[in-house]
Amino acid sequence: MFNVLKQVAKRSVLTIIASAMLACSFNAMADNAIVFNPDLKGKEIFVHYGIDNDLPKLGISSLALDEQLVEQVDRTIKIGDESRKSSVYLVKSTDQKGNIDLRIKHDASKLDKHFDAIEEIENSTRTQYRLRNWAQSYDPSSIEATELENGHVVISFNYSKYGLPQDIAYFRFMKVEVLIVDGQPKQMVISNRSPFKLDGYNIETYRQQINFMTLESGKLLMVEKRVEKIGKKGKKPVNILETVVPIALYDGDGVDIIDEARLTEASVPRLIEERVEVDRVFPLMGDMVTRQGIDLPLPFGISMAYRNQNMTLPTNDFIIGGVRLNEFFDPEDTFANVTAESLTFRGDVNILPFWNVFGFVGKINVDANVDAGYTGAAGEKIQEMLNDKMPGLGDGFCDSLAVACNPGRLNVPLKLKYDLIGVGTTLSVGYKEFFASVTGTYATTRIEGGDSWGDGIITVQPMLGYQLVDYRAQLFVGAEYQGLKSRMQGTVVTDSIEFDYDVGVDLNQWAALVGVNKQFGKHYQMTFLYNKGETRDSMTLNLGYRF
Repeated sequence: MFNVLKQVAKRSVLTIIASAMLACSFNAMADNAIVFNPDLKGKEIFVHYGIDNDLPKLGISSLALDEQLVEQVDRTIKIGDESRKSSVYLVKSTDQKGNIDLRIKHDASKLDKHFDAIEEIENSTRTQYRLRNWAQSYDPSSIEATELENGHVVISFNYSKYGLPQDIAYFRFMKVEVLIVDGQPKQMVISNRSPFKLDGYNIETYRQQINFMTLESGKLLMVEKRVEKIGKKGKKPVNILETVVPIALYDGDGVDIIDEARLTEASVPRLIEERVEVDRVFPLMGDMVTRQGIDLPLPFGISMAYRNQNMTLPTNDFIIGGVRLNEFFDPEDTFANVTAESLTFRGDVNILPFWNVFGFVGKINVDANVDAGYTGAAGEKIQEMLNDKMPGLGDGFCDSLAVACNPGRLNVPLKLKYDLIGVGTTLSVGYKEFFASVTGTYATTRIEGGDSWGDGIITVQPMLGYQLVDYRAQLFVGAEYQGLKSRMQGTVVTDSIEFDYDVGVDLNQWAALVGVNKQFGKHYQMTFLYNKGETRDSMTLNLGYRF
C-alpha cells in the first residue's frame, strides 16, 4: 500500500499543523456574549451552517476517515506508579468488495516490554473499527447551535443511548461541542456526562479533542485526535493518554500525505507487522440492526440456571401395578404435591440479531407426595368375603384393622432423579426501549442410571418487555406453556417391594410470567423469573457470561 501512496499524485498538506492552531479556544469563547438560535432544530442546524452530516463520525472513530488510511497511535497508560508507553502505526486498507484489512506496524524497541502492548492496542483498534459503523448514532434532538459575537458558532449534541452495542456503548455517555470558524469545523471536544466502565477501568473523566482542517478541495481532514481518560483500576489511579495522528489518506481522488517523514518510517521493512482480526461472524446482519436503535448482546453465551417449581395437582385416575384402583382411591379426593428442582448448563449463539439457538444439559430432582383419599372399599370387600366363609369373621377383621375398612387418607411419597437434555430457540424483535420475544424448548429426561429417554416436553415463553437503557436492565411480563403430560408415571421401590404406578392428574399447562434481567458490564448478566399459574408456581435464577 505504501508504494502506491508514494507513486500516486500527491497533494502535500504540511501546512495543516500550523492552521490547526486555533485563534481562540473554547475557554476564550465563554467570554463572548452568547446568542442562541432557537428556530433551528435537529439536523436543520447542520444544514443551516453547512456542516456535513457525517461530522459526528470523525469523533466516534478515526477509522471512518477514508477507505485507505495510515495513522500513528501513541499511548501512555499510568496505573499508580507504573507507566506503560507504546507507539505504533495503524494501516487500514479496503478492497473493491468493501472488505477491510487492519494491520499494526511497530518497532519492538518502542513498546514497553513489561506488558502486552500489542494486545491492548489490538483491543482498542477493534473498538475503533466497530465504532465506525455507528458514526451516525447521535441524538438529532439534542443538537443545539450557539452563535458567538465574534461570528464563530458552537454546535453541541449528545451521542444516542440506543444505537450502540453493549461492548462499545460507552459513547452513550458523551456530549460533544464543535467549533465552527468561517463556516468550517475547526475543533471537536467530546467529554463524558457521567462515569462509565471501559476495558476493566472505571473512567471518571473522559476528554477527546480533535483538530480539523479543510482542504482546498473542501475535504474535511482530522489533523490530530487526543484522548485522555482519568479514573481508577481497583483502588489505583489511572491516567490514559492516546494521541492519533493521520499520516496519509487515500481515496478515489488521490492521496493526502500529511507527514511524509512518518510515512517513510512506517514503510521500513524491518517493522513488525501484525494483522488485527476485526470481523465477527455472528450475529449475521448485526451491524445493520444495531444502527436501527436495537441493542444487541454479545453473540456467544454460557449460563447456569437453577429452577424450583411447586405443583399441586388434582388426580382423576389411579393405576397401580397395572390395576385400576379408582374404586378404592377416590380421584376427586386425591391430589399430588410435586416439588421439582433442576440445575442446567446452557450454551447459546445469536445466529441473527433476532434469532438465538441454544442447547442445555442438567439434572432434575423430583420430590412428590400423593395424598390419596381411601374409600375403605378394599376392607369392605375383604369383610364381605370373610363373612361369607365364616359369619362374623369379616366383622372381627374390620374391628381389629379398622384402617382397612374405614375411609381415610393414604400418603405415597415418591423421590425421583432424572437426567435432562434439550435444545431451544428464541425469536425477538424490538425498538428502542421496547421488545417482544418468544422462546421455545424441547427437552427429554431419563431416570438417573436408566438407559432410555422419555417422551419430549415442549415449553413456550412469549414475553413483552421494556429495557431501562441507562441501567442495563430489562423488565418483562408474559406467559409460560409447559407441555407436561396429564399422567404421572414411574416405579416405586421400597425394600423388596417394587410396583409401577400411573396416576392421572388435572393440570393447567399455562402460567403467568414476570421477570427482570440485569447486565453487569459487557459480559455478565443475571436473570430472575417468577411463574404463577392455577396448578403451579416456580422461580428461576440464571447467571450468564457472554463473549
